[in-house]
Amino acid sequence: MTSKNKKLTVLFVIGCICILVIAGAVGLVAGGAFKNRNKIAEGVKISGLDVGGLTKEEAQKKADTYIEKLENREVTIVIDDAQQITTTAKNLGFSCEAGDTVDKAYALGKSNGLLSGFHKITEKEKNKLSFTTEVDEEMVKMFVQENCKKYDITAKNAKLKLVNGAFKATKSRDGREIKVEDTATVISHDLLKKVSDEPLEIDAVVQVKKAKYTKEQVAKCKDLLGSYSTSYATSTAARATNVKVAANYINGTIVYPGKTFSVIKTIKDRTEENGYQAASEYSSGKVVEGIGGGVCQVSTTLYNAVINAELEVVERSPHSMVVSYVDVSRDAAISGDYKDFKFKNNTDVPVYIAATADGVTLSFRIYGEETRPANRTIKFKPEILETIEPGEAKVTEDKTKPASYRTVTQSAHVGYKAKLWKIVYVDGQRTDKILLNSSVYAAEPEYVTVGKQPKETKEPKNTEKPKTSANPKETKSPKASAKSTVKPKATKKPVATSKPKATKKPAAE
Repeated sequence: MTSKNKKLTVLFVIGCICILVIAGAVGLVAGGAFKNRNKIAEGVKISGLDVGGLTKEEAQKKADTYIEKLENREVTIVIDDAQQITTTAKNLGFSCEAGDTVDKAYALGKSNGLLSGFHKITEKEKNKLSFTTEVDEEMVKMFVQENCKKYDITAKNAKLKLVNGAFKATKSRDGREIKVEDTATVISHDLLKKVSDEPLEIDAVVQVKKAKYTKEQVAKCKDLLGSYSTSYATSTAARATNVKVAANYINGTIVYPGKTFSVIKTIKDRTEENGYQAASEYSSGKVVEGIGGGVCQVSTTLYNAVINAELEVVERSPHSMVVSYVDVSRDAAISGDYKDFKFKNNTDVPVYIAATADGVTLSFRIYGEETRPANRTIKFKPEILETIEPGEAKVTEDKTKPASYRTVTQSAHVGYKAKLWKIVYVDGQRTDKILLNSSVYAAEPEYVTVGKQPKETKEPKNTEKPKTSANPKETKSPKASAKSTVKPKATKKPVATSKPKATKKPAAE
């Protein structure tokens, strides 16, 4: 064999060996590929869940278990260190579905050729699959509204207590408000972006509400700005009770700067349940019995304390007729829900209303920060513009009463048109005259009830027929005496009683 042939033979043998080696390698690879054909390629993940190397059935089971964990994931909503609400993602409207993600994971890296499973899968392809997740936003809002809003805290202004004649200011408190819309948005975002079966903690969106008046600000209320007292010593027990009940409702009230005080709202409905009794009050020009009669004296006394304090009067009405406990134009009536006494705190510091009713005297004192000059004083002067006489008495006949019966059921009321002026003095010199109100009071006549019972007439008794008497003896005529019977003195002509004077200020109301 020639050397050339030997070389060819060697090359042939080497070639055969290479073919055999390559064929073996290919066979091994092909065999492995066929073996792993029913499994998902290694490293494939769905929403972070590793399903590589699993059969489709195994991957589906693993995915279902994982989804259940995601939906039952523990979620804690933190309001502050002391308030936390723990629930599940599902209760917050979170839901998750696998869909066809397992099928897509299984298909990665596979083809229909003999060498299927051999083309390389990039890392991006291995991690691009994800489950379908969503959050019901309305469900989240409802959960926050029902479970988080109850932890709202109302800001609390500092208050004042009058103890033994001295004021004590309480501490203020900041409030907080859970912002439902904003909190729901944060929850929805985190549930969708932080998909995991690990516990999730979310901070609620909270807005701090600062107290408007702190202890230091409220403590400035320490000066007596104005006071006033009226007497109710002659009131009936029921009327005195009404005065005391209404005064107690007002006592201790704090009116913050810019706020308006209402008597009607403060003394509550005038009902027996609220402690009021039936007593005299004005109604359509007459004195009648009504639950809460007498409370107008409370609003009137407060009105005079308010104008002494020079606070802003918002609403004030005169009575229909004059009252006895203050001069004309210094009263303030309340009635139903259409007549009220209101005033506004037009200062920069809270004002405190103190009231006392001891059964004899009703008093109001208004405290705040005194800013008026010490050399400035004020006085109030009513001016009567017109006096209206009540006219003739109105008489009502009562046939159930004897003719001698006569009683006054309501005294006459003189009517007035009047004004109230505030006079300002500085260093004792008058500097200003301000009209505070104009008032009109109706005149009402005296109301009298008289008896009109008819007199009974008695029939005369039958008298017996007189017996015939013997003829009387003749009697001598009496001698005329020097002095005959004394002539009776003439009685003086009766003096007519004067008409009862009209009472200007009745005790009622």
